Amino acid sequence: LAEAVDEVPPVGKTYLPDGSYREMTEWSLPTERLVEYENLVHEMHENPNWEALRGFIRGGIWRNFRVKYPESNEMYSRMMAVSRCVADLSEAAGRGGAIDAGLLERARNELYRGQCNCSYWHGAFGGIYLPHLRNAVYQHLINADNLLEQAAGRYVNAGNLSDDVTDNEQTWVEAVADDFDFDGHHEVRLSNDKLVAMIAPARGGQIYELDIRSISHNLLATLTRRPEAYHQKVLRGPSDDDGECASIHDRVVFKQEGLDKMVQYDSYQRKSLIDLFYDDNATLDDVVAGTATWHGDFVEGDYEARVRRNPGRIQIQLSREGNVHGADIKVTKGVTLDAGSSTLEIAYLLERLPKDHTFHFASEFNFAGMPAGADDRYFRDADGNKIGQLGSQLDLRDTTALGLSDEWLEVGVDMQVSRPTNFWTFPIATVSQSEGGFELVHQSVVVQPHWYVCANEKGQWGVTIKLGINTNNSEQHAEDPAVAAVK
Repeated sequence: LAEAVDEVPPVGKTYLPDGSYREMTEWSLPTERLVEYENLVHEMHENPNWEALRGFIRGGIWRNFRVKYPESNEMYSRMMAVSRCVADLSEAAGRGGAIDAGLLERARNELYRGQCNCSYWHGAFGGIYLPHLRNAVYQHLINADNLLEQAAGRYVNAGNLSDDVTDNEQTWVEAVADDFDFDGHHEVRLSNDKLVAMIAPARGGQIYELDIRSISHNLLATLTRRPEAYHQKVLRGPSDDDGECASIHDRVVFKQEGLDKMVQYDSYQRKSLIDLFYDDNATLDDVVAGTATWHGDFVEGDYEARVRRNPGRIQIQLSREGNVHGADIKVTKGVTLDAGSSTLEIAYLLERLPKDHTFHFASEFNFAGMPAGADDRYFRDADGNKIGQLGSQLDLRDTTALGLSDEWLEVGVDMQVSRPTNFWTFPIATVSQSEGGFELVHQSVVVQPHWYVCANEKGQWGVTIKLGINTNNSEQHAEDPAVAAVK
C-alpha cells in the first residue's frame, strides 16, 4: 500500500463512510429495527428489482454495538481510559519524567491485546455473549492498568506482573470522579493496590466493574439477558432439515434441548449493589422466573454521591429518596475501601420507615467468570462447608455469611453480614447464537441477601456487608517461576 501511495498518481478524491460487511451492519441495528429489516428483506426477496435496490440499503454502523450492548461500551470505555493513561505517561516520559519505559511498553502491548474486536459485538457468532472473550479483554486491560501504576512508581498487588512489595507504607487508596463510560454522567473509580471498583451513581448507585488486580479478573464482566432478533427462530424450535442449509445465518440448530423454554429477559442490568423492594410474599421461584414485583425507582434511579476521605480510607456515600408502598423513604449506602485491603465494606441505612409496615428489601450482587456446572466451583456456608455448585438455586435463612469459591480461577468471595440474613442464589444464562447453533451460556451467579425490614424507634434500619476477595492461592502460584512462565 505504501508503495502504491508513493508511485501511483491519484485518480480523484472520495470520502468513504465507516462501514463493515453487510451482515455486520445488520447485526448492529437495534433489535426491533433488525426484526423489521429482516422482514423487509424476506418480503422483497422475490421482487425483480431487489438486486438493484439492495446496493442502496444498509443497516446501522458498527459503533451502535456499544449502545445495543452496554457491556460492550463498558469494555470500550475501560480500554479508552487505559489508552489515555498510556498516552499521558508516554508524554510525561518524553518530558523526562520518572517513568519506567519497559513497564510502559508492556502496558502498551497489553492495551493492544485488549483492543481485539471479537468481544465487542455480536451477530452470527458468540462475540460478546462468550464470557471467555470478555474475560480476556478485561484481563489484558487490567494487566495494562497494573503495569501503568507500576510504571508511574506506585505499588500494586499485580500477581506475576512484577515483584510483590510487602512494605505497608506503599499501600494506597484513591477515588476519582469522571464520565468514565461516556454517558454524560459522572462515575466514581474507587481503587487501591488490590481492587478497582467502578460505581455509577446515576444508575442506581450500582457497582458495574470490580477488578481483582492480583489475577487481572473483573468479577462484574456480566451480561444482561435481552431480546435478540434471532430469538423468534429459537421460539419456533429447531429446524427439521437434512443439514444442507446453505447459510449459517438461516439454520436453527439447538446445542441443548429445550432452549425455546429458556429464553428469558432481565428488567435491569445484572450488576451489583442493586436495591430492590419486593412484595412480602415474593419467593425465590418468582425472582428466578422474573415475575417478582419490585417497587420504587431505586434500581436504576439517580443517587446523590459524596466522597468521604480519611487517611488510608475512602467511602463513597450514595443516597436517594423514593416511594415504596406509599411511604417516602430514604436509602443511603456507603462503599468503603481501605488502603491495602481486598474487602469492600458496604453499609446500608434505610430511613423514614413507617413503624407499622414491613419492607422486603434486597441488595443484588452478580459475580461473573465463576461458572456453574463444576464441582470445584461451589458455595460455602458460614462454617466453610460446601453447599452446592455455583449454579445452584439456594434459599438460605437466617445466616450471617455466604462464600463462593472457584478453585480453577483460584479466587474466593466471602460475604459477612452484620445481622441475620436470608440469601437467594441462582445462575443467569443467555440463549445466544454461535457458529454451531443456539446454545445456553452461563453469564453470572446472582446472590441476593434479603431482609424483612422493621423500623426501630427512629424509623431506621441498617446492615453492613463485608465483601471480601481472597486470592492467596493464586498469588502464591504467581511467585512460583514455573507457574509464572506458564501464565
